[in-house]
Amino acid sequence: MIAAPFPWFGGKSRAADLIWSRFGAGIGNYVEPFLGSAAVWLNRPAAFDGWAALNDKDGNVANFWRAMQADPEAVAAAADWPVSEVDLHARHLWLVTHGRRLADRLMADPDHFDARAAGWWAWGACAWIGSGWCAGDGPWHAELDDEGVPVFTLGNGGKGVNRKLPRLGDGGTGVNRQLPHLGDGGKGVNRQLPHLGDRRAWLVDWFGRLAERLKGARVTCGDWERVCSVGSMTRNGVCGVLLDPPYSTTEPVYANDGREISATVREWCLANGDNRQLRIALCGHVGEHELAGWECVTWHAKGGYQGAEDRERIWFSPACLQPQPELF
Repeated sequence: MIAAPFPWFGGKSRAADLIWSRFGAGIGNYVEPFLGSAAVWLNRPAAFDGWAALNDKDGNVANFWRAMQADPEAVAAAADWPVSEVDLHARHLWLVTHGRRLADRLMADPDHFDARAAGWWAWGACAWIGSGWCAGDGPWHAELDDEGVPVFTLGNGGKGVNRKLPRLGDGGTGVNRQLPHLGDGGKGVNRQLPHLGDRRAWLVDWFGRLAERLKGARVTCGDWERVCSVGSMTRNGVCGVLLDPPYSTTEPVYANDGREISATVREWCLANGDNRQLRIALCGHVGEHELAGWECVTWHAKGGYQGAEDRERIWFSPACLQPQPELF
């Protein structure tokens, strides 16, 4: 199993085999409108040789995977940095500020990517504690002037970009400022290595293998429905569609994490679930979706968030296959 170099709440690495057993390796197309950590695509069966459309509305996510496809060594160089609180907040502000323009460039130019932004984003995601990485909802604001230079202003009580203010008391919470992970149990690019001198080579090797797994995929940035046109999805035959929108039953965790998307995606599934050319997997929590004729399957995530490991469900459309373990 190969994994993304950053933590991702709600990743489906443990469900990849289940999902592909219902899609089948012989499908001609694969579409994933909410890409995130790309766990299911990265861990597809070797027999699959169709085309894929991978999309995420978050410009930092889409940029990371495009940059990984195009220049994994440059991404590794940018991600190879020690944990530093001052760098964490400085880079966070830079990413939030420039991320607005990055998404526009990604949408307009299918070949555009920024390897440094990709490496910084992955590095910060590993160092950041809790939610809010690159959400951009803090009171530090940076607007670009006429020459493209950021001008910083402080408002909203002086809290900073997603930086927690000291909180005294409150049951021993103490200074509750946002601090970086200082050794995170082996997560992502900041994991501890036995020989730090080998770190860059280790990253380059890992990122190179990810780039290899991304071959043949088209990474887009924008609204999820842009890649869900039934006509384009089925031009090469049967299409597997993995829909993993933000769950309506959990609190927002990442940028562009809208609760209302879950219901919109369900409506799309109801409208297209009878299409025999579409094998659809819709992810959610128990009780979140009601889809007549669809099979609801329980799976267990590692760890979980707010008890999510006990509530994970995947709804498979009627055209999906029964499990085919021999694919793996």
